[in-house]
Amino acid sequence: MNVVEVKNVRIGEGMTKICVPMVAPTEYDVDMQIRTIKKSKTDLVEFRADCFEDCLDMDVLLKILEKIQDELAEFPIVFTFRTRSEGGSHDITPDQYREMLLRVVENELVDLIDVEYFYDIPFVTEVIEAAHDHGIKVVVSNHDFKTTIPMEQIVGRFKEMIDTGADIAKIAMMPEDGSQVVDMMQAAKELQEYGNQTPLIVISMGELGVSTRTTGEMYGNCISFATAGIPSAPGQIDVEALRSQLEMIHNIIGS
Repeated sequence: MNVVEVKNVRIGEGMTKICVPMVAPTEYDVDMQIRTIKKSKTDLVEFRADCFEDCLDMDVLLKILEKIQDELAEFPIVFTFRTRSEGGSHDITPDQYREMLLRVVENELVDLIDVEYFYDIPFVTEVIEAAHDHGIKVVVSNHDFKTTIPMEQIVGRFKEMIDTGADIAKIAMMPEDGSQVVDMMQAAKELQEYGNQTPLIVISMGELGVSTRTTGEMYGNCISFATAGIPSAPGQIDVEALRSQLEMIHNIIGS
């Protein structure tokens, strides 16, 4: 496995890492979240820019990122603008999305950046190349809040995303029944058997998919998202509870 190392956090090696999303509409909320996250047992922090009210004002957004980087310097910071089509909270045009990600990359205020695979394929490649030029790792992602595609299609989609040059590939889908949760986990296992070397984030959302958040090390999920206050997706559990579950699984595997 190609380990992605950011601020001494080795993603893709050992226990599944925990990422806490920062869901904060105002600067006041950002300050509140920073205080909460500092006391949490997380490994990474994701700033969900689409949840921030002034996210389209780049000067304000960059100022907030400077604060987050200063206050949470010990944690790798993931920048994510989740578009409406993939469950985000704010409208954005293709030009605004491209400009935002490139500006964030150029200012080097984050350690990882999320790029939605289906937004614009040539644009995805452009952002990946720019991010790598600035030493920033890239999570290429895809989310479906309605259903889960068949296992063979999940495997194929992961392969396409990996081929973009992503450092980490992420698929999160909503299951309609338990068999679709199994499909998500089996897809990750199948990719491992094919010899995949790119760390994967594999999430089945909602109550049905909670097991994918807690048992990820068993089937190849490198990062699990938890809440330290406000969740950013259905099925996220408290960071302290998740840490306990992940450590238990890790000890079982290692014994």
